[in-house]
Order: sequence, then C-alpha cells, then structure tokens
Amino acid sequence: MLREKWSSSIGFILASIGSAVGIGNIWRFPYIVGMNGGGAFLIPYLIAVFLFGLPLMILEFALGRHFKTSVVPAFSTIGKKFRIAGFLLVFVMGMILSYYLVITGWVLAYFLFFVMGEPKSFSLFTGSYYPLLFFLISGGITFFVVRTGVKQGIEKLSRFLIPLLFAMLLLLLAFSLSLPGAINGIEYYLTPDFSKLSDPFVWTAAFGQAFFSLGVGTGIMLTYGSYMRDENIVKSAAIITVSDLTVAILGGLVIFPIVFSFGLDPAAGVQLAFVTLPSVFQEMSFGIFLGAVFFLLLFFAALTSAVSMLEVPVATLIDSYGFERKKATLIVSTIIILVGLPSALSYTALKLELFGMPLLDLKEFAFGTIGIITAGLVLSIIAGWFFDQNIIFKQIGGGRWMQKLFILIIKIFIPLILFINLMTRVIKLG
Repeated sequence: MLREKWSSSIGFILASIGSAVGIGNIWRFPYIVGMNGGGAFLIPYLIAVFLFGLPLMILEFALGRHFKTSVVPAFSTIGKKFRIAGFLLVFVMGMILSYYLVITGWVLAYFLFFVMGEPKSFSLFTGSYYPLLFFLISGGITFFVVRTGVKQGIEKLSRFLIPLLFAMLLLLLAFSLSLPGAINGIEYYLTPDFSKLSDPFVWTAAFGQAFFSLGVGTGIMLTYGSYMRDENIVKSAAIITVSDLTVAILGGLVIFPIVFSFGLDPAAGVQLAFVTLPSVFQEMSFGIFLGAVFFLLLFFAALTSAVSMLEVPVATLIDSYGFERKKATLIVSTIIILVGLPSALSYTALKLELFGMPLLDLKEFAFGTIGIITAGLVLSIIAGWFFDQNIIFKQIGGGRWMQKLFILIIKIFIPLILFINLMTRVIKLG
C-alpha cells in the first residue's frame, strides 16, 4: 500500500502546529500559570519546552521518517519485545482522546450558545444531556477529517484553521489589552516571583504542561513524521515548538487582563473557561461576539489536536494490519466513542461518578497526567537506549557535539525528569 505524504513542508508544519496547539495552550496554560504563582512559572516552563519537549519532538520526527510507519511497527522493528510498548502508547492516546472529545464538545456547544445569543451556565449545561450530544458531534467531525486522509483531510484542515486561529487570537488580544486594569494582569502574568522556584511542584507542573501542550512522547509526532518528505527535522521542530509556545503566551496575555479587569481569581482553575469567562463576556460591550470568537478559537485548537490523536490508532491499524483508511477510521472512532460515553455522561444529568469523582476527571488524571508521562518515559528509553544512534544522527544532522548533547538529553535527562515528575504526581496524590 502506497504511504501517504504531506504535500509540502508548510502543510506538514501547519498540521504539526495544529496537533501541538490545543485546549492546553489557550485554556489550560493560563490557569496553570495562575495556580503556580504567575510569571515565576514561565521560567521552568521555558526550560521544559526547549531542553526537553523540543528534543523529544525531534526524536519522534526522526523515528517516524526513518521507519516510514506508525508507532507500533516502528517499535517492533527496534525490537519485537517493544511491540507491546507501542500498543501502550496507542492505548494511552486513545483513552485521552475519549475524554478530550467530551471537552471539545463543551467548547463547540458554548460557541453555538454565544452565536445564538443565549449563553448557558455550566451547571445548567451539564444538568442536561447536551454534553452527550456535542461529544457525539465532535467525534463525528474528527472522524470525517481523519477518514478523508493525510493531505485532503488533516493537512487541508490545518492549512485553513491554523492561520485563522492566530488571527482570532490577535483579535482577542487587542480587545483584552484595551480593558481597564489590563496592565495589572500583565504584570502578574510576566513578573516572576522567584521564591516560587523553590517549590518542586511548580517545576513538575511546568514539565507536565510542556509535554501536554506539545503533544510529545505519545506517538503523534512519530506518526506525523512518518508522512514527511525531506524537511529539515530540527528546523521544523523548532518552528512548531515556538509556534506552540507563542499561542500559549498569547493565551495568557488574553486571559489575565480580563481576569484582573473584572476582579476575578487568577488561580480559578478549570472553571475559568466554562464558568467564569462566559459570565464575564455577558457583562462586556460586544461580549456575545467576543465570547463566540473565544470559543470558536478554542474549538479550532481542540479539533486539530483531536484529529492528530485519532490518527495514531488509525495509522496503527493501517500499518500493522493492512486496513484501508476508511475502515480503520470507522473502527477506531466507534471504539473511542463507546469508551468515551461514560466520560461524557459524567457531566450530564446522569452524573456518572466513581469514588465520588466524575469519570472524566478520573480518566484525565489516569491518562492525561500519569499515562502521558509514562508514555514519554517509555518512548525516550526505547529510542534512546535501544535504537541505533547513527540513524538518529543521519536524520537530524548537525555537528558532533550537538548530536552527543542530544543523545545525552534523550537517554538521561528526559527519562530522569519524567520519572521524577511521575513520582511527584503519585506522592502528591497520596
């Protein structure tokens, strides 16, 4: 079967930016910053992005382009004993997608509520069965994009949505900076409180957010790398990383002036996007319009990320078992929807819970926190310790000292940091 390719370097970069830029940049990043002392958080975050996230992205691209296949066959080629590890990454990605589509559905619903001029409170929304309906709609849209293919589906969507996403973000930024008291929000956001850097949980939060935001360590970038032509891997990864970081920084510059202008709590957490901001938009001049733009922006970011997540298990069926794309997408999407139903229903009138916690929240911790860190740990160890380094060097190029530094980061520092992060999360849970 002839393997699909990106039509151009621009198409590949935009698709990868679409994968990296998600809800984590615009919604999660500002509240993580708010919960971890404002500007101080940016220091460990920048270290995490450039010294650990970027090298792992380069590694995944190198593996993907060399093997020209997805994660399971690639791991099997490194060693048959690693095949199960490949399936672990695919499983984690599928489980994350199963609840990520629920949140994507929430975003789509709020966009439509603002378009109709009738925003609903989050409690009223989750007290109905609308979340289930929009979960199914979001899953259906993601299915149709991936079913269409790499060039005609994923790449074409990203070529349209990513420039539009940046345009909408800049529009919201211009409005946000014009608010009274905006300077207070910017000062809080960008002024570091260096005393916070002694808190290990701030560092673990920074590394966790970096890996979550960039989407590395899960096989997504490896799969996207398998569709590459002769692009410069390091340059492409740097552009994608800087773009992802830019969206996150701009997201904070949009959110914090609004938060301080209206006297809100900068550490409001998850409720910031679905409880606090919708009520604020309703009080603003042109608030209905701005609310619609904000949630459409979130939806575009969520959709491009969801598409990349779905491509991982779909590519696995195609590459490992010879499935035709349309059939593989239908099978995987059906499974994801079925697995995601309990998460969707946990935020409806049914309120499915386990141990007194919504099933979506449990799944987010198990897979979006513990699972994603474990996946990155597994990928870095297998690729760093068991794969031929000379093949990696051939793919990434560069001077000998840079290659040695790269391998040192991949073999030692990334596994060590991820292990510490994992243990910190477990200890914190206890």
